[in-house]
Amino acid sequence: MRPLIAITLASALSAGPIALALSARAGAPTPAPARATAAAAADSLGDHYAALELIADSVVAAQPADDAAPSELAQVTARNLAGRIRAVSDDYGTLSVAMTAADYERGVSIWMRLALAQAALEMLQEDAARLGADPATGPADVRDLADRLSGVLELGRVTGRVASRTFATPPARQQDHPATPAPVPARTVRQT
Repeated sequence: MRPLIAITLASALSAGPIALALSARAGAPTPAPARATAAAAADSLGDHYAALELIADSVVAAQPADDAAPSELAQVTARNLAGRIRAVSDDYGTLSVAMTAADYERGVSIWMRLALAQAALEMLQEDAARLGADPATGPADVRDLADRLSGVLELGRVTGRVASRTFATPPARQQDHPATPAPVPARTVRQT
């Protein structure tokens, strides 16, 4: 019985300081996770667009263009595409949040192209969900959807890569002194 008391007492004595240390640490503020950089978010967005584009291209290749017969497999494929588009859509929001004011100033045209790609993806996601719920959906319908999706994803992928490179480079510093104005060329006076 004595060894049992010794083991219990030893474990209680060693657990006390551990519990005390953990409770003291629990009161300490934990650092907030670092916000992703715009370059990293754009790179991730481009990667996800490329992966989904590969899937869309595979669907185009696998679906016969002239088969309009309703198919449960076509419906499942459309629902699958809708879910994958929805998952990629979150990356656009992550990029928008990661961008700083300086990033927006430097990359406003890039961000606008990504916004257009995002709007097109949302429309295609609605189309995919509609096709997934329609029992008359055939392989030709899904092939058309995947073909349009592939085009939109190509725009998004390329623009995401450009955004990644643009946001990865530091912004150009403003000159400390104003540029010297170029001399204005003299106008020739016509003599009449």
